[in-house]
Amino acid sequence: QQTATAYDLGKPIGCATVDGNVTGGMGGEEVVVTNFQEFDNAMLRVNGKKDTEVKRIIYVKGEIQFGGLITYNGISNKTIIGLPGATFVNMDQTKKNSGILKFTNNCQNIILRNMTFKGPGAYDVDGNDNFLIQDGHYIWVDHCDFQDGVDGNFDINNGSDNISVTWCRFRYLIDPKAGGSGGSNDHRFSNLIGSSDSSTKDPGHLNITFANCWWDEGCMERCPRVRFGKIHLLNCLFTNEGYHYCIGTGHESNIYVEKCDICKGTRFYKNPGKGDTTYNITITDCIGVSDVQDRSGNNDYFTPSTYYNYTPIDKGLVKEVVGNEQTGVGAT
Repeated sequence: QQTATAYDLGKPIGCATVDGNVTGGMGGEEVVVTNFQEFDNAMLRVNGKKDTEVKRIIYVKGEIQFGGLITYNGISNKTIIGLPGATFVNMDQTKKNSGILKFTNNCQNIILRNMTFKGPGAYDVDGNDNFLIQDGHYIWVDHCDFQDGVDGNFDINNGSDNISVTWCRFRYLIDPKAGGSGGSNDHRFSNLIGSSDSSTKDPGHLNITFANCWWDEGCMERCPRVRFGKIHLLNCLFTNEGYHYCIGTGHESNIYVEKCDICKGTRFYKNPGKGDTTYNITITDCIGVSDVQDRSGNNDYFTPSTYYNYTPIDKGLVKEVVGNEQTGVGAT
């Protein structure tokens, strides 16, 4: 079991604190769950009757098997905390049955901490992600470890907003499976923000902070890849020397990268392809890449400090603090 570093505030920072807050199930009933049925009941029911809004703190004990992507609609006021070793697992690589957890249709005020998500490995069959937030608001994801998603590790889209992701680890430990219908033989693409260039739900939303996160071994692209969102990457660590690229500056993206540690020689960001004519990126005071401001179009550059207060870690400490196996990122 990890011990928190002094740099870990134990609370959300960034976008999930703007014009609101995340309290999860604070003040509600506390329950311990050990299998999927118990978890599902804790998310959805009170005394056998459906109630998606009741305050509840759900402690996950041991390994819970998922038989496919499980969708929760309109869930609110929940805290999900993994006890040491707690894991959500789905080892099915098929398009229909892949994926683990999805929050959608105005899920809000949710805290998810200390969980490991284990998938079967990347396979380009237009399958599901380990974790997906669609139309979610005021959600804090902290100290989670996302491994080997079929389509991706953790995606956010469909008008989601005010999301903070802190002290999380993204990685691929299983070799990718080739021959998928999507055409990529190596689909270790970790995090996609925004659904498509033509989305009518994402513009003006997708305000997301990634703070003290680690894109680790096996991540090849989408760390993250962004459409529409204002994304702050603060004190993040990038250590896989084989990236195709780390950050994808997609259509209408506006990205601010601050005091991160990036392995030298990495193609850190990739401009959008044809049809994507508007993007902004700022890189400032990082290790491994030079400062830059780059844009296409006339949008103002996103500056997080005009939206919320925060205290960065010195860039020279990021690898030591974020990458520490005992007190850094990942499930505690």
